[in-house]
Amino acid sequence: MSTPTILIVGSANVDLVTRVPRCPRPGETLLGRSFSVVMGGKGANQAVAAARLGARTFFAGCVGNDAFGAMQREALAQEGIDLTYLKTHPSEPTGTAVIFVADEGQNSIVVTPAANYGILPEDIAALKPLFSHIDAVLLQLEIPLETVEAVLRLASEQKVLSILDAGPAQKIPSTIIAQADLISPNETEVEAITGVAVRSLDDARDAAEKLLEMGAQEVVLKLGSRGALYMGRDEWFHAPAFQIDPVDTVAAGDAFTAGLAIAWRSELYRRDAVRFANAAGAIAATRPGAQPSMPRRAEVDELLAKQ
Repeated sequence: MSTPTILIVGSANVDLVTRVPRCPRPGETLLGRSFSVVMGGKGANQAVAAARLGARTFFAGCVGNDAFGAMQREALAQEGIDLTYLKTHPSEPTGTAVIFVADEGQNSIVVTPAANYGILPEDIAALKPLFSHIDAVLLQLEIPLETVEAVLRLASEQKVLSILDAGPAQKIPSTIIAQADLISPNETEVEAITGVAVRSLDDARDAAEKLLEMGAQEVVLKLGSRGALYMGRDEWFHAPAFQIDPVDTVAAGDAFTAGLAIAWRSELYRRDAVRFANAAGAIAATRPGAQPSMPRRAEVDELLAKQ
């Protein structure tokens, strides 16, 4: 597999992580088992994953002029990520995510975007020269939707592959769905977009077909322990998950999305790309933290060879 060059336009957060026996119910107070401060944000996570999986990686986003922003910059730079297009907001703090991680590995997250909303459509014009050198651009929904749409328009004009990770869960305009070359929501996110609750593989097919009806070009649904489902205009398939003992599912979907971008070459390789992405996501789920859990290429290759 050749080494791609990938641009990630998205969020950079600092995760405040508490491990708990289970996620609390409304009005309930639980005692946490531990607390940690971890670098995160869907965009920054995907940038770290892409870099560790072997891509030359650029990251465009916005952090605050604060200690958390400095920590995020340092962490990304240590991964060899080009931060030329990472802005510093003059007044807003760096985005944060408050995360509860339950003993069985599931999580509950509240994100405060703050400085992440500082990357604006007018900033995207500065990225145009970069598009002649990249193979793919990855986006998420933790930055303004107008900015997401501006990047998708530029990618279409420059004929660069665009992959939209449709998280966090929310309704999004059909113009965004139609402009992305590939959209990859998880079960909660696809329900928010289509209204189809995904409780089985048949439901997943229905939801993916609904996305196609809404204008999507190609769809890869992240189904957690059930793997992933691909849906295109001419075919669909289910790729089973790798068998693991999950520790923390935070950012496993980000590792998956970065894996898709690394392996997505042509229509002949769709199954290989989804399997590669499944392996990347599986490895991330076996260890705690967001960016710290992102897999390296040798680990993914080893898992693929074993299974």
